[in-house]
Amino acid sequence: MKRIIVGIVGLGWMAWAGGASGAEEAPARPVFTLRECIDLGLKQAAAARNADRDEQIAGTRIGQVRAQVLPELKAKGGYTRLDEAAAFEFDGARVEMGLEDNYSAGVEVSQLLYSGGSVRSALKAATLYREVAQARVRQAKNDLVRDIRTAFNDILLEDEQVKVQAASLAQLEDLLAQAESRHRQQTASEFDVLTARVRVANARPLLIHARKQAELARARFRSLVQLEAEDFELAGELAFEKSERSLEEWQALGLEQRPELVEQRKFLGMWAADIRAERGGYLPQIRAFAGYDGTNPESGSARESWEWGWRAGVTAEWDLFDGALRRNRIREKSLELAKAGETLADSERQVALEIQSHYLDQQQAAETVSASRDTVELAEKSLEIARTRYENGLATNLDFTDANLSLSIARLTRLQALHDHLNALARLEQASGEEYETGETP
Repeated sequence: MKRIIVGIVGLGWMAWAGGASGAEEAPARPVFTLRECIDLGLKQAAAARNADRDEQIAGTRIGQVRAQVLPELKAKGGYTRLDEAAAFEFDGARVEMGLEDNYSAGVEVSQLLYSGGSVRSALKAATLYREVAQARVRQAKNDLVRDIRTAFNDILLEDEQVKVQAASLAQLEDLLAQAESRHRQQTASEFDVLTARVRVANARPLLIHARKQAELARARFRSLVQLEAEDFELAGELAFEKSERSLEEWQALGLEQRPELVEQRKFLGMWAADIRAERGGYLPQIRAFAGYDGTNPESGSARESWEWGWRAGVTAEWDLFDGALRRNRIREKSLELAKAGETLADSERQVALEIQSHYLDQQQAAETVSASRDTVELAEKSLEIARTRYENGLATNLDFTDANLSLSIARLTRLQALHDHLNALARLEQASGEEYETGETP
């Protein structure tokens, strides 16, 4: 069953207001959902466009092979200029037997009747090649969807980390303000103020680093999706998405529809068809033809106009001996077929292992998400208790800052686990060959 990522099709825009009343409104920043980003990437990314072109190229090859079984129609014409027309002497007179200017014209149609199965096998190989190209299109698009999903989640994580670091810094700045106020009232020591200032100074670089990482994540995302907007927002959240499939179900799905495996199976068929086409060379090739030709009248003949006539027949070509060239070609292609079979078997094992790795990553992240839910709640309660105790003089600023740090760590751990779970799920779906359903109408 294909999972449809919920989103709104089309570009969404959200206005954000700022500044004092009556001031000019800030320009609106575009807001993109995950579905919109994927749809844009599939339209604009070079890898996806080139994969579509490869499929079109494969279609032209089928037309080239199919042309061999269709009738061929040729028109031809000729002109020959002689330096001297042929002549002989008769009874003292010179009699010319031809003309210096000679013309001819004609039309011929031919049809391949039998080729030992070579053309049929070549057509089968060309059809399989187009299916290979289609598998490559799926692979390129699945890879791109995975990359966009993981990059989308990276931005969500970086934005949330900025919020956590900003909240932590705000708590520490509030603590510093209280410590300075108490110091002025001589109810807190200078050590408490210095300690609070150090905590604030240590927290600021963490927030600066988080903002820098968020900016870099957006730059990478713009390049991946080829967004024109330099400043944009994403509509989404790091929400847990439960997967009901077992490892065996994921692996069975991957072995069946992973594009790379589909491609290699088609290549096996192409090698087999190529061998059959090569063996067809041992048999004769038979063609039927018919033509209609005419030449200009010769000098001295009774004809005064062009002479036209029909001709028809059958030609057969049979290579009786080629120095064992074809036999060695068949041997070479048979070995290539055996190699392709071994490669397919090894690829299937690698795909199963890759799926298992992503599945375990997803399971581990899911367990961390579950465990961190209670941890965040406990850390929030602990910070509230530490704040109350500090305000009532029952705890030191060290107790408060420790509780604040524990809450930040708990929130970051949960956010990282949600991010890792979503990305593991995206990689798992790509590894199993599950296609993303775009918002476009087929």
